Amino acid sequence: MIVERLKLSLKRYKDGRLYKSRIPPKQSGWDENLKNVFCSDEPFEKRVRHLVIYFTNSWIRSTCSDRTRAYFHGAFSYNDRDIDAIEGTTRFLPFIASVLTNSIYSDIEYVDKENNSLEAMFISAIVNGTNPYSTGYWGEIEDYSQLICEGADVALAVWIARDRVFSQLSSKEKSNLIVWLRKCASKKIVDNNWHLFRQTIQLVLSSLDKNEDSNVSSYERIKSLYVGEGWFSDGDGGHFDFYNAWAFHYSLFWFTEIDENFDRNFISEVNSQFCQTYQKLFTLRGFPIFGRSHCYRTAASSPLLASVLLKNGAVENGRVKRVFDQIWRFVIGNDGVAGGVPTQGYVKKDLRFLDEYSGPASSLWGLRSLILLLHQKSNSEVLNVPDKPLAIEISDYNLKINSIRLKIIGNKEQGIVSVDWLDRKPIPKLIENYSLKHKFKAALSQRPQRPKNSNYKNKLKCYSSVYPFHEEK
Repeated sequence: MIVERLKLSLKRYKDGRLYKSRIPPKQSGWDENLKNVFCSDEPFEKRVRHLVIYFTNSWIRSTCSDRTRAYFHGAFSYNDRDIDAIEGTTRFLPFIASVLTNSIYSDIEYVDKENNSLEAMFISAIVNGTNPYSTGYWGEIEDYSQLICEGADVALAVWIARDRVFSQLSSKEKSNLIVWLRKCASKKIVDNNWHLFRQTIQLVLSSLDKNEDSNVSSYERIKSLYVGEGWFSDGDGGHFDFYNAWAFHYSLFWFTEIDENFDRNFISEVNSQFCQTYQKLFTLRGFPIFGRSHCYRTAASSPLLASVLLKNGAVENGRVKRVFDQIWRFVIGNDGVAGGVPTQGYVKKDLRFLDEYSGPASSLWGLRSLILLLHQKSNSEVLNVPDKPLAIEISDYNLKINSIRLKIIGNKEQGIVSVDWLDRKPIPKLIENYSLKHKFKAALSQRPQRPKNSNYKNKLKCYSSVYPFHEEK
């Protein structure tokens, strides 16, 4: 047993060294220039344009020759190093598809060193990643595989860019893609937000192939988790956190975008109910984050942007714009985007709170808000509308979300929002640091041995927008 573990650790070590050898050199002044531009007083449209160029170039310079993988600095996940590299492309693909299909950015010519276009690079990733005879093949799908999650982003990216790229694929390439996605949709999954991945894939398959059976069992399971006022429990047990924003409401929007007849009234209504209170969580200096996956924080405005696209009138467009802008300003201004990706924390990299399933590129799900901004049908929806003040800039407030037993308290004078879980009892706010012990265990096992800090993430009674653990330890 010990010998086998040592062999596995040695393999992970070698794989890790190979991964790191493929990370491109840091680009001098790149991140600082992003901060200087995005946190400036330049018009919103110009600042978003710079953000789009930054992330697009990040993917181009970090990918391998066939574009199926991309390599970034950061702590590894508990998955294989190859999965960490695959995430570097798959989590970028819906964003790249959105850039390709947004006319505002059609004047920007992206090319790599071999003069390949962005469209050609995108197609290369899809074709080689789903071809079982390609060296870039993403792999066979097993039950509970991380590739099921990544398959949802691949499917969504293909759907977003379908009019530009799908017709360019040969019959064999289309077949490889559809077969690989079918495998993703057919395997066993975790009984929580993973149903969103399966349903996304199945809807895209039905869209691409009219003979594809439309299976809605995952959607029925998702609806069974609805508790009211726009909130879903992430699996059984009443688990509520920001996955409601960047997973549930993000994916639900795409369901009805892919198929406009797909339960649109319900999806729009629950989004509206969610956003009416959710919009009051945000300040000029962040929001009271709780739960898992802090590194996805830049996607927090996703349901608000979906509300605009659904035209349900839950939030003024100008306020949606301001929430999006202030989150990205806060994160970028505090060095929360570095080396071409959002960092592995709420602001800077913070391994005390980085979940073990997260790797160097996992935080690219933070681009989901930017993807929805790029999907706006016209500039007048968000990009060019006048800002409207946040709720916290207007008045104090104290409101309850009874379905999840949460109170939101806003203090205008201090510019602070806090939340109070009404059914929880106060517990000590103890944070376990990422210590030498954790580092030694990680070096020995070549697997993440980060502190859980689950009490802090999931069990505190109160959380505040005044972020209490932003310093690196």
